[in-house]
Amino acid sequence: MRLWIRAAAMAVVMAILICSSASAETLRGDQLLIMLDDESSSGVQANVNRCRAMGYIQGLLDSYTVFSTRDPSLKVFCMPEQGVSSAQARILIVKWLKEHPERLHEQARLLVFHALAEAFPCKKSTAGDKDGQSEQIVVPRQN
Repeated sequence: MRLWIRAAAMAVVMAILICSSASAETLRGDQLLIMLDDESSSGVQANVNRCRAMGYIQGLLDSYTVFSTRDPSLKVFCMPEQGVSSAQARILIVKWLKEHPERLHEQARLLVFHALAEAFPCKKSTAGDKDGQSEQIVVPRQN
């Protein structure tokens, strides 16, 4: 029984180390798409790639939350009150990247924000606006 517990603990530690490894280079959209939607690698490698990509996206979302909470003028998208699961975010971002292949050379972080801004636009709330028309969101494009 003790051996099984040690093996399980070691597996958890290894998974955390693999999923938390980061790279200093700038990730491009094509690289993120491969990591999120990799069907060519073995099951283990595909899972590692997906885990790394989702960690990258979660880091972007965490940073965005901090900065947009401190300065609401930085809000680019507005998540639904019930939130979005990691699986939903992955599906949404993969779909957007596949629909915009001409932009895959751009920085992944910008493309993630474009995908989320398109999926979850913020509602403009003014006194004369009863139906909450969507506000135009502008995300800078990399040249």
